[in-house]
Amino acid sequence: MKSKQNLELKHYCEDFKEVRKTLKMLGATKEIVKRQKDYFFDLPQNKKKEKARMKLRIENKDMSLVYYERPDFIAGKDTKADIALLEANNETLMFLEKSLGVTGIVEKRREVWRKDNAVFHLDTVKDVGDIFEIELQKESNITQSDLKLFSDYQEVLKPLLGKVIKGSNIDLVLKNE
Repeated sequence: MKSKQNLELKHYCEDFKEVRKTLKMLGATKEIVKRQKDYFFDLPQNKKKEKARMKLRIENKDMSLVYYERPDFIAGKDTKADIALLEANNETLMFLEKSLGVTGIVEKRREVWRKDNAVFHLDTVKDVGDIFEIELQKESNITQSDLKLFSDYQEVLKPLLGKVIKGSNIDLVLKNE
């Protein structure tokens, strides 16, 4: 099982075109455009209180099981998440559907940009709209210089973004059902 720390923040976004220009100016490069389908599973009440989530992500033919605990986002604040990843397959999906139940499904088109450890997602989420996410991905602990870099990116991009999204994409999808 791989584990990592993330520093992340999500915003609604009305104009990906301007965001792309700014990302290029910052020296970020577009890596890939992909389609993702995430199955979110029902977790025990004590895990829900910790803002824990578990999803099985399907991306092309690859499947991975992702478990994370992350508080809601707050405007202007970075949020740390501890994330665990496992490889998965159709049997894993069927087992989890039967044993835990599916809370909901998130489908999105994701455009991925990167500069060093910073990853920028331009997501079009079905039934929700366009969302911009900035993540600092680390295998080790997040440092003060990581926090500064994250804050610098945030300051440059903030004028192009809408309001902060507090929860996960699944929260937005469920709200729109």
